[in-house]
Amino acid sequence: MGRDPEYLAFMRRRLAEPAAPPGGGVEDARRELAADLARSPRPPVGTVKDLVVDGPAGPLPARLYRPGSGEPAPALVFFHGGGWILGDVASYDPVVRALALASGTAWVSVGYRRPPEDPYPAAVDDAAAAVRWVTGHAAALGLDPARIGVAGDSAGGQIAAAAAARLRGPGPARPALQVLLYPALDLRAVPPRQPDPDGLRFPPSGVDRALRAYLRGADPAHPDVSPLLDPDPRGLPPAVIATAEYDRLRPQAERHARRLRDAGVPVTLITGTGLDHGFLGWGAFARRPAEAIAEIGAAVRDALRPEPPV
Repeated sequence: MGRDPEYLAFMRRRLAEPAAPPGGGVEDARRELAADLARSPRPPVGTVKDLVVDGPAGPLPARLYRPGSGEPAPALVFFHGGGWILGDVASYDPVVRALALASGTAWVSVGYRRPPEDPYPAAVDDAAAAVRWVTGHAAALGLDPARIGVAGDSAGGQIAAAAAARLRGPGPARPALQVLLYPALDLRAVPPRQPDPDGLRFPPSGVDRALRAYLRGADPAHPDVSPLLDPDPRGLPPAVIATAEYDRLRPQAERHARRLRDAGVPVTLITGTGLDHGFLGWGAFARRPAEAIAEIGAAVRDALRPEPPV
């Protein structure tokens, strides 16, 4: 059927913008992503506070977004996308603000170690440590330690899913929820592009180079790298999984949702009909991404609602 006309017009304008000249380095690419996300508004959130989280190799930057006040709030520990190499807490600020407001839930955005400086497993090690830290400091942060989950988009979705698997056993840091937003879940190969009925021409993704930098010799078939290959998904936290229709990662996210359900794990699957990878940053520019962000927020709010008293 193709994209919504308003959203399609936005995407054509976006893709018509001049591309960065080839040959730039990692720092150039990081600045370009930050500049792109900086065009999004930063709506006010009740409490925004910078934190320092204890990581396995040193302190990690983090930022708490808490829309409400009063009762201890549920929270999601969030790991940004950017192909494992790009993105940070500051650049993702508009995205996390939008998710916090849509869900009415606290979010703690964490800056993990990135390649090429720090390849796998550094990011997943940092993610698991960050969830433990937030859970252990929940009272001081105004959070409910029994309702803390893990979340991530794109490459951050792989990190979040791997952290959820590591923490699935009994203990206070076991996530109450995993929120995987157009996640990368099978790193054995770069998946093919999805057919595009609107004929949009996307620039080269560079995913193959990013994967080589992230893995640096690690086994891509290991479940800690490719969560889709977890041999026994039983015991994983309930999941909210959001896809984008024209995203090359959609088939693996849908397969992951089926495997979780078959293993008895509750799953809410949000199909981003007519959308593309990266839509979390576009809610201020077109109606369709805004609707999908609102749907994600509602699913998170419902999943982290407190259990009724018996």
